[in-house]
Amino acid sequence: VFEWIAVSYERRKTMSDVQDSIVGRYFYYQVANIYVTVTAGSIWKAASEILMRPPEILQILGDSIPMMVGYFMSLMITKILAGLPMLMLRSGALSRMCLLRMCFSRPKLTQRELDEVYRKETIFYGWEYPTQLLVIMIAFAYACISPIILPVTAAYFLGALVVYKKQVLYVYSPTYESGGRLFPIVCDRTLVGLIISQLTFIGYSLIREGKWQPLFLSPLPCVTLYMMYYFRFHYAKPSLKLSFERAVELDHRADIKASGGSDESYTPNASMATLKETFKDDFYRQPVLTAEAGRPLPYRRKDGMDELTANALKQLEGGTSRYQMMLDEKQGTTSGIAATKNSARRKLDVSLADSFPLDAPSTDTHDTPSRKHVAFEPREIV
Repeated sequence: VFEWIAVSYERRKTMSDVQDSIVGRYFYYQVANIYVTVTAGSIWKAASEILMRPPEILQILGDSIPMMVGYFMSLMITKILAGLPMLMLRSGALSRMCLLRMCFSRPKLTQRELDEVYRKETIFYGWEYPTQLLVIMIAFAYACISPIILPVTAAYFLGALVVYKKQVLYVYSPTYESGGRLFPIVCDRTLVGLIISQLTFIGYSLIREGKWQPLFLSPLPCVTLYMMYYFRFHYAKPSLKLSFERAVELDHRADIKASGGSDESYTPNASMATLKETFKDDFYRQPVLTAEAGRPLPYRRKDGMDELTANALKQLEGGTSRYQMMLDEKQGTTSGIAATKNSARRKLDVSLADSFPLDAPSTDTHDTPSRKHVAFEPREIV
């Protein structure tokens, strides 16, 4: 649902922007889910006692809120024993493999169909980040109210470290690069969860009729909020730009590489000269206008080149980009596929002219009106 909102309603264009939107919405949905569950569950559990003793509602809620930790401990244990193994099992890829082996004949599938079965998997940050933030928020909320949940959350993060490290190193293949754009956002969401848990504990202290505890705890949300803006200003925003020292260092390394790779042959601005030599006029042109002509792939990538594909590649050796063909048509020149097409047109024109000469006498007469003279003209192949 959140992905549909980001793509169809908000019209976000990049994958990183879509994942950013999903992380934000999913995080606040889980915050509402946790605290609505805590509040509603506590009230529902103690509803009968509250109706019987309304003046003691704070005392009743204070006794019932810690009891909700059992639900979240069950959730954590389920994530450890079922969620993490299912993540490592990769049920989607496993089901595709089983379906391929049971219902299809592998030799009869095309390479495109096999690529769809063995396609690379990418990590969905909009799902994975909020999943970890959920556990962090539960630990924050009950760390002081019911500390028994801390060993369970520690066990979850230990298992998550093993599973996600293996998945990221050996399974997931990145499809785009955002430069760590989501990391500052996740840090902010973590601190927001900490602030909410601090407010929750202050409220719990008030419910338990604490006098000095809420007074001493009240500065904590302000300090956390200050640190959140401090991290954002001193780390997140500067990371979006390249520092002057780093830029000078990169230019120096590029000059050394362009000069031959050693400090002895260092030439200032050597990289600029190399860039001018290798720079193309259509570098900033849209890729669809500069894309080379398509090349057919073999029927089976592992079996090598087959005869049909080899013949097709031989015919396409003179292919050029669409932009070059547009320039050829505009300037009156030909190259690549355009030259091949024009050559075929000329051959067809010559063959038609030899078969039906224009200066041949007509065989039509007035006494044979049913016959009509057909004038053959050279026509272009489209």
